[in-house]
Amino acid sequence: MPATLSKADVLKAIEALPDDDITIEDVIERLVVLHKVQTGLAQAGQGISQADAVEEFNKPRGERRWH
Repeated sequence: MPATLSKADVLKAIEALPDDDITIEDVIERLVVLHKVQTGLAQAGQGISQADAVEEFNKPRGERRWH
């Protein structure tokens, strides 16, 4: 599930931009980066442990849980 941005997060990101003239591209870039960071943080705990990865790599290729 992709992370969503709260209105408060969006406003905070925009307010953190410099006071100089900014383009709409600057705003969009800031929001895209914020979204990617929040999505990555949400997915961070969904991996497998190193021990489980080693165990899977020790299995024959056709018997692994992922391909």
